[in-house]
Amino acid sequence: MLFLFVVPFTTFFYASYVFNPIHAGNMTLYVLQVIADAIAITTVGTLWLTILLDLIVPDHRQRDLLYRPEWVRLKHATVDIFIPVSTESFSIIEKTLRQVSSLPYTKKCVYVLDDGGSEKIRNLASTLGVCYFSRKKHERTFAKSGNINFGLRHAKGEFVVIFDADHVPHENFLERLLPFFENDRVALVQTPQHYSNTDHFIPAGTSQAQEIFYTYVQPAKNSYNAAFCVGTNMIFRRKALDAIGGVALRNHSEDIWTTIYLHENGYESVYVNEVLASGRAPENIPAYFRQQNRWARGGFTLFFYKNPLFVTGLTLDQRMQYFFSNIHYFSGFAILIYLLLPIVYLFFDIHPMNLRYSHELLIRYVPYAATVFFLPWFLLGRIRLATISTSIVLFSEYIRAFLSVIGKESYTWIATEGDERVTEKPIMVYIWPHVLFLALAFLAILVGWYNPADFSATILATLWIGVNSYFVFEFLNRGLITKETV
Repeated sequence: MLFLFVVPFTTFFYASYVFNPIHAGNMTLYVLQVIADAIAITTVGTLWLTILLDLIVPDHRQRDLLYRPEWVRLKHATVDIFIPVSTESFSIIEKTLRQVSSLPYTKKCVYVLDDGGSEKIRNLASTLGVCYFSRKKHERTFAKSGNINFGLRHAKGEFVVIFDADHVPHENFLERLLPFFENDRVALVQTPQHYSNTDHFIPAGTSQAQEIFYTYVQPAKNSYNAAFCVGTNMIFRRKALDAIGGVALRNHSEDIWTTIYLHENGYESVYVNEVLASGRAPENIPAYFRQQNRWARGGFTLFFYKNPLFVTGLTLDQRMQYFFSNIHYFSGFAILIYLLLPIVYLFFDIHPMNLRYSHELLIRYVPYAATVFFLPWFLLGRIRLATISTSIVLFSEYIRAFLSVIGKESYTWIATEGDERVTEKPIMVYIWPHVLFLALAFLAILVGWYNPADFSATILATLWIGVNSYFVFEFLNRGLITKETV
């Protein structure tokens, strides 16, 4: 409530100064700062509005979700459980298959959909009594979505459950979620992605960053019938999937596209904010960046090619919520600009704002920064170093995704936890922007302090560069050591 009350005032207090061109310094840098601040304010504003509407509008908070646990026993619904796999390690797949096959539900059929064509997985499936299907090489189009639709052609159950190969369900998964489907309009029931390997640096960071989404954002979207599929740990109504022609055929982000198609057709989604499956977050830099790049491509693809604001089959609430999710990935540009501005100042003694009024800028910036940068503390109660580091470095993947979507580059789907022997590229392909940033930061400090034009501004720029460099260095240093604990 404190966050909801304070944010509009601190944001307006800051924006009214920065967005006034009479306070501009170097005009090129000023335009860049305005762009960065506009993105940052929009991102924070969408989160503020989502939570606000969820709290103050009673009709949205009181969705009539029919739920009778005994319905499952009376219905005797048939359930197909899909585990699409490709290049994940055998040990990860085996753990998931064993747990899924032992779920206490009699009318279920488990399918492992193996795009890797592994004889070892085929033998495991046979041992566990699991149905095994593998597409022929020439049929392996549209990655995960094509694999799932291939499974739909062989399965006949009333409901379809999907688990990624590295997500292990709890025993009560089906018992807890199936009752929501007594409402014939419910097409999807989604649960959070929860990671169990958070004793390592990158998993710890990405896990906590996602807590805000799964603890605050998805429940709020659920109030507007706008919660969307996240690719695993969910159940679909087979009839609803058939009505839209199956899972959306996409090489990435088929989950959110499928949900939009379902909502367009008048179906409802339900988000259950309860951990009912445990997965594994990416533990190394390539896996983490692949995952984030895939998600960002999905957001940008929707923004440019099926912008939710203009999808007539959606309600106003749904349009807003999908749009809010898409624009999050523009934050990569804001992060990059914020990283570069102090470096540019130390190199060239130019600043986006007129430094003659620096005291007034500082007075307006500090309250705004406090509400923005301390937001994770407000929402989570604590924040890890890993969370900040893993968030800052994403500018490179978000911008890569943007350029790929704009340039309409083809995309080859690779499992986040894919076998590194099959999927890996040289590490510098992923981290060269961050290494370049650290080199520029070091040189900028040397140049800036050789003959500082403004002592106070040089100190502030150096401190800002130092803090940013520390977070980036920690990510590279600890992210490259995959077994280091936090």
